[in-house]
Amino acid sequence: MSIICRKGVMADLPVLLEIEKRSTPKLQYLEGVKDEFFDNTKGELIVAEEDGQPIGFARFSLQYDGSGWLEVLRVDPAHQKKGCGAIIWKRFIELCDIYNVPYVRMYTGATNYASRVLGERNGLHITYTVVEGNLMLENAPDLSADGFEQADCHHCAEAALSPYAEGYHNYFCMNRSFYGIGEPLYKGLVKEGYVWKKEGSALVLGARFLMQNGLHIGMMGGDLDECIRFAVSKLRESGLPKLTAVIPCERDDLKAALEKYGFVFPENQIIMLERKFDR
Repeated sequence: MSIICRKGVMADLPVLLEIEKRSTPKLQYLEGVKDEFFDNTKGELIVAEEDGQPIGFARFSLQYDGSGWLEVLRVDPAHQKKGCGAIIWKRFIELCDIYNVPYVRMYTGATNYASRVLGERNGLHITYTVVEGNLMLENAPDLSADGFEQADCHHCAEAALSPYAEGYHNYFCMNRSFYGIGEPLYKGLVKEGYVWKKEGSALVLGARFLMQNGLHIGMMGGDLDECIRFAVSKLRESGLPKLTAVIPCERDDLKAALEKYGFVFPENQIIMLERKFDR
């Protein structure tokens, strides 16, 4: 018996949802992003099969700057530790070459040793460690913040946000998706309408996908109180269930500022792994 990989099609969805339910019962979101993930013009939904039966899947996505992003790798528990993950990773690296990506990245929990080892075996290394905090709508204070306006061009966004990029290790995160900070990212964020600025302060507020699940603060800088107050006011205005912020693990200033408004940070850390390609 051998495992092969192929492009997923929407007809695969029912069986892939069952695989996701069994493999990561506390983290299921394929249903909510199916239209994007099954669009193989923007990457590839990889399905791993054994004897014609799907046993695992993953998504290779292209980012604003042409980098590769690896996500939602799921293997049916009955087939774990039997080579399926390695076969999917082989396809990941093939796609990196096909799309000529400058970087490829992934994330996992700091304690998820198996996931990290698969990445490291394929040339990725831990580059960034973060913590994730959440503020639930029912705990959000009633706040207002005046003076913020949307950036209407990427030059404006870059001028407003670039002073704070180094404090985020020159990475941006939204929905646990990590991007290198640069002009392509600024262009993409402005197009989505996610960059807000005020004299001396700026933040990114939005969601890569699953907006119905909550808003995300991608990065912020300047007057942190003003930025957080604005984000919380937008959460209450939207009625969405929560507001999430991912920050560098050593940024005690950001953590304290967010906790002041009710954000809760679990102890677990998230790691981002990266490989740079010499093209």
